[in-house]
Amino acid sequence: MTLEKIHITKIVNGGYGFARLATGQIALVRQVLPDETVILTTEEAKKNYLFGSAQQILTEHPGRILPPCQYYGQCGGCDLQHCNYTTQLILKRGIIEDLLLRQNNQAVRESAGLLADPVPSPHAFGYRQRIRLQIGRHGVVGFHRYHSHDIIPIERCLLAGDSINKTLTALQVHEDGRRLCELSTEVEIQLNPQTGQTVCIFHFSRKIRPADSESAKRFCRDVRDVERIFFIGTIFPITGPFFDEHDKSNTHSGNNLTVHYPAATGAENPFALSWEAGGFCQVNLTQNKNLIEIVIEFCDITQTETVLDLFCGMGNFCIPLAMKAQEVFGIEGQGSAIRSAKVNAAHAGLTNTRFLKSPVDTACMDLAEKGRQFDCVVMDPPRQGAPGLAHQLAKITTKRLIYISCDPSTLCRDLADLSCEGFTIRKIQPVDMFPQTHHIETVVLLEKGCKPA
Repeated sequence: MTLEKIHITKIVNGGYGFARLATGQIALVRQVLPDETVILTTEEAKKNYLFGSAQQILTEHPGRILPPCQYYGQCGGCDLQHCNYTTQLILKRGIIEDLLLRQNNQAVRESAGLLADPVPSPHAFGYRQRIRLQIGRHGVVGFHRYHSHDIIPIERCLLAGDSINKTLTALQVHEDGRRLCELSTEVEIQLNPQTGQTVCIFHFSRKIRPADSESAKRFCRDVRDVERIFFIGTIFPITGPFFDEHDKSNTHSGNNLTVHYPAATGAENPFALSWEAGGFCQVNLTQNKNLIEIVIEFCDITQTETVLDLFCGMGNFCIPLAMKAQEVFGIEGQGSAIRSAKVNAAHAGLTNTRFLKSPVDTACMDLAEKGRQFDCVVMDPPRQGAPGLAHQLAKITTKRLIYISCDPSTLCRDLADLSCEGFTIRKIQPVDMFPQTHHIETVVLLEKGCKPA
């Protein structure tokens, strides 16, 4: 372990503080802020850079605060709790701007001037709709330590709401909760927004036995915050639900969870989005309303235009867009998401939607070969982005492309490819879906066949 006095110049992707040592090496430092002078402790050294942490902070940033979470610095989840929320938003904008300016593509570098301030989350804490906990020996429940497989036991997560945290407590004090945890490697706790109760999904290390289902039923009977329990394993699919069969008020014994959104989201009418337990939905459901509004605004769709929604999931954007468009075609590789999208479209009374279960790159290649085109294309890929897809997108898009990204690094890479295929970047709007962490969602509007203003 070496100690060295360094000056932090900026925060870069990953939430690390950036500093350059006298040797020319780059130091990436955890839990620091710009313009701070710190005593660096080296944790891991590479050839040209090293990772470290601040043993002592000599000069503090004015936005620095005492982290409210007792597990901060141990748990590998949050990494920005050491600064106030206003500072977090400034840092996240800076991370995106830094990545844009460091690209080789001139159009991407110049697009940094279009970068807007992030839309703040309505809630800085208690916003997560779900958490996934690791389970260690003897049923210890918690999160992984930073860059480790060690488990930090936790009693409460400040990013989750009260119902989730009450369920977390019950898992550790209720006899059946402890038993189910001891048989599992992970447990996911999801909030059902429609009821305010939770759904638990245990990742079992063996096949389910009758005693396990009885434990699940008793747990739901005794813990009123839990409405349903599911099991899943490497050798069996998601199984359930198991619930208190004597509770006559329990009308949510199926697989779905549901959130309701008003027409204020930009859609023509109020609508509901349902997804299957264990399926994907945005973790910050209140901020998701703002995300939907931005996407609808950027699409600027009319009743005579068509929309292609790639990585459409359960219809987060498909459903409200279909209320404005002539037709919406959603493509998604996950079967449960496509099932949910069809259910959501039917419940909204939509007859102008079509959904396809297919790998997105395969489907786009097929659409391009058939000469299919859409006025507007919306894409919300996973963290790895959409490498190699720009050429097909140029063939199937006639007017606008809206790219929703959860990783600024892969976004910048893909923007460079899209720029080379004739797309012009028009707007860049960050949306903070993940307060207390360095993660940031970004919505980009690109137009086809036009020159920069």
